[in-house]
Amino acid sequence: MSPTHSPSLQEHIISTYGALRRGIGFLAIALPIILSVGGFVKYGLTPQDSISAYYHAFVPTAQPPGLFEIAGNGVMRNWFVGILWAISVFLILYRGYGRRENTVLNIAGVLLIAVAMFPMDWTCGTTCPKVSVHGVSAILFFLAIGYVCIFRSGDTLELINPSARESYKRWYRIIGLLMWVFPLVVAALEFFKLHPFGTRTVFFIEAAGIWTFAAYWLIKSHEISFSNADVVAIEGDLVRAPRKSGAIQYWLDTTPHSTKE
Repeated sequence: MSPTHSPSLQEHIISTYGALRRGIGFLAIALPIILSVGGFVKYGLTPQDSISAYYHAFVPTAQPPGLFEIAGNGVMRNWFVGILWAISVFLILYRGYGRRENTVLNIAGVLLIAVAMFPMDWTCGTTCPKVSVHGVSAILFFLAIGYVCIFRSGDTLELINPSARESYKRWYRIIGLLMWVFPLVVAALEFFKLHPFGTRTVFFIEAAGIWTFAAYWLIKSHEISFSNADVVAIEGDLVRAPRKSGAIQYWLDTTPHSTKE
């Protein structure tokens, strides 16, 4: 006797996969809020100039600073590292709808771990190096996610009607371009020591980039729920597009997946 299909089990698997996507988005939304608001409410920590500064920032006391108060012992450090690690692991565990998406998301996850484990310089002042593992990893992370938004987000769009398809495609392109623009703007501001909108300029641009990243995952979750792409895929009715010859053509190809006829 062949095993019977359990709709409840299928729904459980699909909901688990969807929760992983939404979890990435919600964690990203929470990161700047927890660091800035949580740090101020719980510790009285003054607003910092950047997201990364929360790894180090602590509340000065009347006592002489101890060895671990100089750098790397920020009161919100555990939140900063913990949330980045959680998002990183989710990105690595998420398989996506194709090898290219999965590969780039794995790379992005590793890069985000590097962002967490190689913090920004703190005690060097004006002598801080202009290039660091932390900064380069952050830029490459956003570039990788931008690639996914622009080149891989369309893999499931053939499952919805043309008008909705164009709307999603337009949003994915906007988000992908912003993912490329935000880190380059931050890098330029940091390199030239510019703060056109005050000392918190970099923080707000970084927060905007992080929330743009979150927007992609929440919109993608809505699109997949709307099209039932997970259901189509789990039933084996979603067919990958034929592989293009040549490495460049393969990685830049945006041909969507299709359903079995």
